[in-house]
Amino acid sequence: MGKTYSKDLREKVVQYVKEGNTKRAAARLFQIGEDTVFRWLRLEKKTGTLSPKKRTSFRQKLDPEKLKEHVDKHPDHTIAEIAHALKVAKTTVFNWLRRLKITRKKSLRSAKNVTR
Repeated sequence: MGKTYSKDLREKVVQYVKEGNTKRAAARLFQIGEDTVFRWLRLEKKTGTLSPKKRTSFRQKLDPEKLKEHVDKHPDHTIAEIAHALKVAKTTVFNWLRRLKITRKKSLRSAKNVTR
């Protein structure tokens, strides 16, 4: 997620549109997306303020040592099983595995165990 635009810029854009200019012209002039202008106008109309929302979701924390330990003990577990065991989201496990350069490849069954 990127940084939020300053409250000052938001106020200038909304004021520019309230003076009778188009939303598209405001987007071009201030070099922001048109959807952003529409969103700010809706926010100002609904709440009366242009303050950015507080971020509520944060990245889940996972101890890399616990992850390595679990993978060593249970090399056949899927990402979903690891996530369930460590009580975190699957994407958290996936991202940490990638960050730690631990690959999760399926092993081929031996030819003796495969029935045709």
